[in-house]
Amino acid sequence: MLLISINVKAQNDSGVFYIADIEVNAGETYRGFLEVPAMQNDPGTVIPITIHNGSSPGPTLSLIAGIHGSEYSPILSMQKVSELIDPTELAGTLVIVHIANMPAFTGRTIYFGPQDRKNLNRSFPGDPEGTVTERVAHVLTTEIIDKSDYMLDIHSGDANESLRPSYSAYYAEAGGKEVIAESRRIAIAFGLETIVQFAGDYDSLDEAIYTSAQAVKRGVASMDVESGELGMIDDSYINPITNGVLNVMRELEMIAGEPYLPTNPLFINDRARIYSEHNGIWYADPLVKTGDYVSEGTALGVITDYHGNELETVRAPASGVLLILFGTPPVNEGDNIVVVGKVMN
Repeated sequence: MLLISINVKAQNDSGVFYIADIEVNAGETYRGFLEVPAMQNDPGTVIPITIHNGSSPGPTLSLIAGIHGSEYSPILSMQKVSELIDPTELAGTLVIVHIANMPAFTGRTIYFGPQDRKNLNRSFPGDPEGTVTERVAHVLTTEIIDKSDYMLDIHSGDANESLRPSYSAYYAEAGGKEVIAESRRIAIAFGLETIVQFAGDYDSLDEAIYTSAQAVKRGVASMDVESGELGMIDDSYINPITNGVLNVMRELEMIAGEPYLPTNPLFINDRARIYSEHNGIWYADPLVKTGDYVSEGTALGVITDYHGNELETVRAPASGVLLILFGTPPVNEGDNIVVVGKVMN
Protein backbone atom coordinates (compact mmCIF):
# COMPACT_ATOMS: atom_id res chain seq x y z
CA MET A 1 0.00 0.00 0.00
CA LEU A 2 1.33 3.42 -0.93
CA LEU A 3 2.33 5.69 1.90
CA ILE A 4 0.92 8.92 0.53
CA SER A 5 -2.22 9.76 -1.44
CA ILE A 6 -1.35 9.36 -5.08
CA ASN A 7 -0.29 12.47 -6.97
CA VAL A 8 -1.92 14.99 -4.65
CA LYS A 9 1.26 17.04 -4.61
CA ALA A 10 1.80 18.02 -8.22
CA GLN A 11 -1.03 16.77 -10.45
CA ASN A 12 -4.48 18.16 -10.99
CA ASP A 13 -7.59 16.12 -11.79
CA SER A 14 -6.75 16.02 -15.50
CA GLY A 15 -3.41 14.34 -14.80
CA VAL A 16 -1.28 17.37 -15.69
CA PHE A 17 1.96 17.44 -13.66
CA TYR A 18 3.36 20.78 -12.50
CA ILE A 19 6.86 21.81 -11.45
CA ALA A 20 7.70 25.53 -11.36
CA ASP A 21 6.21 26.91 -14.60
CA ILE A 22 6.43 23.51 -16.33
CA GLU A 23 3.27 21.59 -17.27
CA VAL A 24 3.43 17.99 -18.50
CA ASN A 25 0.31 16.27 -19.77
CA ALA A 26 -0.47 12.66 -18.91
CA GLY A 27 1.37 10.25 -21.20
CA GLU A 28 3.98 12.83 -22.19
CA THR A 29 7.65 13.59 -21.48
CA TYR A 30 9.34 16.91 -20.74
CA ARG A 31 13.08 17.50 -21.08
CA GLY A 32 14.46 20.84 -20.00
CA PHE A 33 15.74 22.83 -17.04
CA LEU A 34 14.78 24.28 -13.70
CA GLU A 35 16.13 27.79 -13.29
CA VAL A 36 18.14 28.88 -10.26
CA PRO A 37 18.14 32.69 -10.51
CA ALA A 38 21.18 34.90 -10.10
CA MET A 39 21.59 37.19 -7.08
CA GLN A 40 23.47 40.47 -7.66
CA ASN A 41 27.08 39.37 -8.28
CA ASP A 42 26.31 35.71 -7.50
CA PRO A 43 25.57 33.85 -10.76
CA GLY A 44 22.58 31.61 -11.19
CA THR A 45 22.55 28.16 -12.73
CA VAL A 46 20.22 25.56 -14.19
CA ILE A 47 19.20 22.03 -13.20
CA PRO A 48 18.61 19.63 -16.14
CA ILE A 49 15.52 17.50 -15.57
CA THR A 50 13.33 14.96 -17.35
CA ILE A 51 9.69 14.40 -16.38
CA HIS A 52 7.86 11.29 -17.57
CA ASN A 53 4.21 11.83 -16.65
CA GLY A 54 2.42 8.51 -16.85
CA SER A 55 -0.86 7.94 -18.63
CA SER A 56 -2.36 6.33 -15.52
CA PRO A 57 -2.35 7.32 -11.83
CA GLY A 58 0.47 6.32 -9.50
CA PRO A 59 3.07 7.77 -7.16
CA THR A 60 5.53 10.53 -7.95
CA LEU A 61 9.09 9.18 -7.76
CA SER A 62 12.00 11.60 -8.00
CA LEU A 63 15.58 10.59 -8.76
CA ILE A 64 18.36 13.03 -7.90
CA ALA A 65 21.87 12.56 -9.31
CA GLY A 66 24.83 14.90 -9.27
CA ILE A 67 24.45 16.40 -5.81
CA HIS A 68 28.24 16.14 -5.92
CA GLY A 69 29.54 17.10 -9.33
CA SER A 70 32.30 14.50 -9.70
CA GLU A 71 30.12 11.49 -8.86
CA TYR A 72 29.62 10.38 -12.43
CA SER A 73 28.03 6.93 -12.40
CA PRO A 74 24.64 8.21 -11.13
CA ILE A 75 24.63 10.97 -13.76
CA LEU A 76 25.25 8.51 -16.59
CA SER A 77 22.73 6.05 -15.19
CA MET A 78 20.01 8.72 -15.25
CA GLN A 79 20.43 9.06 -19.01
CA LYS A 80 19.91 5.32 -19.35
CA VAL A 81 16.86 5.29 -17.09
CA SER A 82 15.30 8.17 -18.97
CA GLU A 83 15.53 6.34 -22.28
CA LEU A 84 13.99 3.16 -20.84
CA ILE A 85 10.74 4.76 -19.67
CA ASP A 86 7.69 5.13 -21.91
CA PRO A 87 5.18 7.51 -20.28
CA THR A 88 2.28 5.83 -22.08
CA GLU A 89 3.08 2.65 -20.14
CA LEU A 90 3.90 4.37 -16.84
CA ALA A 91 1.71 4.62 -13.75
CA GLY A 92 2.47 7.82 -11.88
CA THR A 93 5.23 10.32 -12.56
CA LEU A 94 9.00 9.88 -12.77
CA VAL A 95 11.06 13.03 -12.21
CA ILE A 96 14.76 12.75 -13.06
CA VAL A 97 17.24 15.36 -11.86
CA HIS A 98 20.18 14.59 -14.12
CA ILE A 99 22.72 16.91 -12.49
CA ALA A 100 21.65 18.70 -9.33
CA ASN A 101 24.89 20.62 -8.92
CA MET A 102 25.85 22.01 -12.32
CA PRO A 103 28.50 24.43 -10.98
CA ALA A 104 30.37 21.52 -9.34
CA PHE A 105 29.91 19.30 -12.41
CA THR A 106 31.17 21.81 -14.95
CA GLY A 107 33.85 23.00 -12.52
CA ARG A 108 35.00 19.38 -11.89
CA THR A 109 35.14 19.90 -8.14
CA ILE A 110 34.71 17.34 -5.37
CA TYR A 111 32.42 17.86 -2.38
CA PHE A 112 31.99 21.62 -2.83
CA GLY A 113 30.68 24.08 -5.37
CA PRO A 114 33.49 26.11 -6.97
CA GLN A 115 31.84 29.48 -6.43
CA ASP A 116 30.90 29.42 -2.75
CA ARG A 117 32.82 26.36 -1.46
CA LYS A 118 29.62 24.91 0.02
CA ASN A 119 28.63 21.24 0.05
CA LEU A 120 25.16 20.87 -1.49
CA ASN A 121 24.54 17.79 0.65
CA ARG A 122 24.99 19.94 3.75
CA SER A 123 22.86 22.86 2.53
CA PHE A 124 19.21 21.80 2.83
CA PRO A 125 16.54 23.09 2.99
CA GLY A 126 18.38 25.91 1.26
CA ASP A 127 17.82 29.64 1.11
CA PRO A 128 16.25 31.53 -1.81
CA GLU A 129 18.38 34.56 -0.87
CA GLY A 130 21.60 32.63 -0.17
CA THR A 131 24.64 31.60 -2.20
CA VAL A 132 24.22 29.63 -5.41
CA THR A 133 24.54 26.27 -3.61
CA GLU A 134 21.94 27.32 -1.04
CA ARG A 135 19.62 28.47 -3.83
CA VAL A 136 20.02 25.15 -5.63
CA ALA A 137 19.08 23.38 -2.39
CA HIS A 138 16.02 25.62 -2.08
CA VAL A 139 14.86 24.82 -5.63
CA LEU A 140 15.40 21.09 -5.07
CA THR A 141 13.44 21.28 -1.82
CA THR A 142 10.48 23.24 -3.11
CA GLU A 143 10.23 21.93 -6.68
CA ILE A 144 11.42 18.33 -6.36
CA ILE A 145 11.18 17.03 -2.78
CA ASP A 146 7.91 18.77 -1.93
CA LYS A 147 6.29 17.36 -5.08
CA SER A 148 7.43 13.78 -4.52
CA ASP A 149 5.93 10.76 -2.81
CA TYR A 150 9.25 8.89 -2.97
CA MET A 151 12.78 10.13 -3.60
CA LEU A 152 16.14 8.51 -4.37
CA ASP A 153 19.31 10.51 -3.69
CA ILE A 154 21.87 8.73 -5.85
CA HIS A 155 25.60 9.03 -5.18
CA SER A 156 28.93 7.34 -5.77
CA GLY A 157 32.28 7.69 -4.11
CA ASP A 158 33.63 11.10 -5.10
CA ALA A 159 36.60 11.44 -7.44
CA ASN A 160 39.01 10.94 -4.51
CA GLU A 161 37.13 8.11 -2.78
CA SER A 162 37.34 4.35 -3.18
CA LEU A 163 33.89 2.98 -2.26
CA ARG A 164 32.77 -0.65 -2.20
CA PRO A 165 30.46 -2.46 -2.04
CA SER A 166 27.63 -0.55 -3.67
CA TYR A 167 24.89 -0.06 -1.10
CA SER A 168 21.48 1.45 -0.50
CA ALA A 169 20.66 3.33 2.69
CA TYR A 170 17.75 4.87 4.55
CA TYR A 171 17.03 6.81 7.73
CA ALA A 172 15.93 4.31 10.37
CA GLU A 173 14.93 6.90 12.99
CA ALA A 174 13.76 10.03 11.17
CA GLY A 175 10.40 10.87 9.62
CA GLY A 176 7.96 8.78 11.63
CA LYS A 177 6.95 5.13 11.45
CA GLU A 178 5.23 5.18 8.07
CA VAL A 179 8.00 7.12 6.34
CA ILE A 180 10.66 4.86 7.88
CA ALA A 181 8.77 1.73 6.80
CA GLU A 182 8.37 2.98 3.22
CA SER A 183 11.99 4.15 3.08
CA ARG A 184 13.15 0.71 4.21
CA ARG A 185 10.84 -0.89 1.67
CA ILE A 186 12.37 0.92 -1.30
CA ALA A 187 15.92 0.54 0.05
CA ILE A 188 15.44 -3.24 0.06
CA ALA A 189 13.63 -3.18 -3.28
CA PHE A 190 16.59 -1.42 -4.89
CA GLY A 191 18.16 -4.86 -4.85
CA LEU A 192 21.70 -4.34 -3.55
CA GLU A 193 23.14 -6.84 -1.10
CA THR A 194 24.31 -4.22 1.43
CA ILE A 195 21.93 -1.84 3.19
CA VAL A 196 23.04 0.92 5.56
CA GLN A 197 20.73 2.28 8.23
CA PHE A 198 21.39 5.96 8.87
CA ALA A 199 21.08 7.04 12.49
CA GLY A 200 19.59 10.25 13.76
CA ASP A 201 16.28 12.02 14.03
CA TYR A 202 16.17 15.75 13.40
CA ASP A 203 14.31 18.24 15.57
CA SER A 204 13.72 20.69 12.74
CA LEU A 205 13.89 21.02 8.97
CA ASP A 206 16.88 23.34 9.34
CA GLU A 207 18.80 20.57 11.11
CA ALA A 208 18.06 18.11 8.28
CA ILE A 209 20.88 19.40 6.07
CA TYR A 210 21.23 16.25 3.93
CA THR A 211 19.06 15.71 0.84
CA SER A 212 17.29 12.56 2.01
CA ALA A 213 17.11 13.74 5.63
CA GLN A 214 15.23 16.81 4.42
CA ALA A 215 12.93 14.56 2.40
CA VAL A 216 11.96 12.24 5.24
CA LYS A 217 11.39 15.16 7.60
CA ARG A 218 8.94 16.48 5.01
CA GLY A 219 7.11 13.16 4.90
CA VAL A 220 8.68 11.86 1.69
CA ALA A 221 9.93 8.26 1.81
CA SER A 222 13.55 8.44 0.73
CA MET A 223 16.71 6.41 0.30
CA ASP A 224 20.32 6.96 -0.66
CA VAL A 225 22.39 4.95 -3.11
CA GLU A 226 26.18 4.69 -3.32
CA SER A 227 27.56 2.96 -6.41
CA GLY A 228 30.86 3.90 -7.99
CA GLU A 229 34.19 5.38 -7.01
CA LEU A 230 37.11 7.58 -8.00
CA GLY A 231 35.28 9.32 -10.84
CA MET A 232 35.08 6.06 -12.79
CA ILE A 233 32.31 5.39 -15.32
CA ASP A 234 32.48 1.60 -15.48
CA ASP A 235 29.25 -0.28 -16.26
CA SER A 236 29.78 -2.32 -13.09
CA TYR A 237 28.87 0.86 -11.19
CA ILE A 238 26.32 2.33 -13.60
CA ASN A 239 24.20 -0.78 -14.21
CA PRO A 240 23.37 -1.48 -10.53
CA ILE A 241 21.90 2.03 -10.32
CA THR A 242 19.84 1.60 -13.48
CA ASN A 243 18.61 -1.83 -12.44
CA GLY A 244 17.90 -0.63 -8.91
CA VAL A 245 15.75 2.27 -10.09
CA LEU A 246 13.71 -0.09 -12.28
CA ASN A 247 13.40 -2.45 -9.31
CA VAL A 248 11.96 0.33 -7.15
CA MET A 249 9.55 1.31 -9.91
CA ARG A 250 8.33 -2.29 -10.11
CA GLU A 251 7.93 -2.40 -6.33
CA LEU A 252 5.80 0.75 -6.51
CA GLU A 253 3.83 -0.72 -9.44
CA MET A 254 4.84 2.15 -11.71
CA ILE A 255 6.05 -0.27 -14.41
CA ALA A 256 5.26 -3.90 -15.10
CA GLY A 257 7.23 -6.77 -13.61
CA GLU A 258 8.36 -8.13 -10.28
CA PRO A 259 11.32 -6.59 -8.44
CA TYR A 260 14.39 -8.61 -7.54
CA LEU A 261 14.68 -8.67 -3.77
CA PRO A 262 17.93 -9.74 -2.09
CA THR A 263 17.40 -12.89 -0.04
CA ASN A 264 19.81 -12.13 2.79
CA PRO A 265 21.09 -8.55 2.62
CA LEU A 266 23.86 -7.38 4.91
CA PHE A 267 22.59 -4.63 7.21
CA ILE A 268 24.97 -2.02 8.62
CA ASN A 269 23.53 0.00 11.49
CA ASP A 270 26.49 2.16 12.51
CA ARG A 271 29.54 3.69 10.87
CA ALA A 272 32.90 4.63 12.35
CA ARG A 273 34.94 7.37 10.69
CA ILE A 274 38.46 8.74 10.75
CA TYR A 275 39.21 12.37 9.94
CA SER A 276 42.72 13.38 8.98
CA GLU A 277 44.68 15.35 11.56
CA HIS A 278 47.24 16.48 8.99
CA ASN A 279 47.80 18.13 5.64
CA GLY A 280 49.99 15.97 3.47
CA ILE A 281 50.12 12.93 1.20
CA TRP A 282 48.03 9.81 1.68
CA TYR A 283 49.29 6.30 0.90
CA ALA A 284 46.56 3.66 1.10
CA ASP A 285 47.78 0.21 2.14
CA PRO A 286 47.76 -1.89 -1.07
CA LEU A 287 46.78 -5.01 0.89
CA VAL A 288 43.48 -3.47 2.02
CA LYS A 289 40.54 -2.92 -0.30
CA THR A 290 37.16 -1.31 0.23
CA GLY A 291 34.54 -3.99 0.68
CA ASP A 292 36.91 -6.03 2.87
CA TYR A 293 36.03 -6.93 6.43
CA VAL A 294 38.65 -5.32 8.66
CA SER A 295 39.38 -5.73 12.34
CA GLU A 296 39.75 -2.78 14.66
CA GLY A 297 43.35 -1.58 14.56
CA THR A 298 44.11 -2.88 11.06
CA ALA A 299 46.57 -0.59 9.27
CA LEU A 300 44.77 1.11 6.37
CA GLY A 301 47.35 3.60 5.20
CA VAL A 302 49.93 6.22 6.05
CA ILE A 303 49.96 10.02 5.92
CA THR A 304 53.29 11.71 5.20
CA ASP A 305 54.30 15.33 4.97
CA TYR A 306 55.16 16.76 1.56
CA HIS A 307 58.76 15.56 1.90
CA GLY A 308 57.84 11.95 2.67
CA ASN A 309 58.24 11.97 6.44
CA GLU A 310 55.61 9.76 8.06
CA LEU A 311 53.12 11.66 10.20
CA GLU A 312 50.56 9.02 11.06
CA THR A 313 49.58 5.41 10.46
CA VAL A 314 45.82 5.29 10.00
CA ARG A 315 44.13 2.25 11.53
CA ALA A 316 40.59 0.91 11.38
CA PRO A 317 38.53 2.63 14.10
CA ALA A 318 36.26 -0.41 14.49
CA SER A 319 35.70 -3.90 13.14
CA GLY A 320 33.40 -4.08 10.13
CA VAL A 321 33.15 -3.56 6.39
CA LEU A 322 35.54 -0.97 4.97
CA LEU A 323 33.06 1.17 3.01
CA ILE A 324 35.15 4.20 2.06
CA LEU A 325 38.90 4.79 1.84
CA PHE A 326 40.69 7.76 0.33
CA GLY A 327 42.00 6.73 -3.07
CA THR A 328 44.18 9.68 -4.13
CA PRO A 329 47.27 11.28 -2.54
CA PRO A 330 46.17 14.79 -1.46
CA VAL A 331 44.86 14.88 2.09
CA ASN A 332 43.85 17.87 4.18
CA GLU A 333 43.26 18.24 7.88
CA GLY A 334 39.63 17.37 8.59
CA ASP A 335 39.14 15.13 5.54
CA ASN A 336 37.01 12.04 6.19
CA ILE A 337 39.51 9.46 4.96
CA VAL A 338 37.99 6.22 6.32
CA VAL A 339 34.47 4.89 6.88
CA VAL A 340 33.92 1.45 8.44
CA GLY A 341 30.42 -0.02 8.57
CA LYS A 342 29.51 -2.01 11.67
CA VAL A 343 27.50 -5.08 10.74
CA MET A 344 24.16 -5.57 12.50
CA ASN A 345 23.96 -8.76 14.54
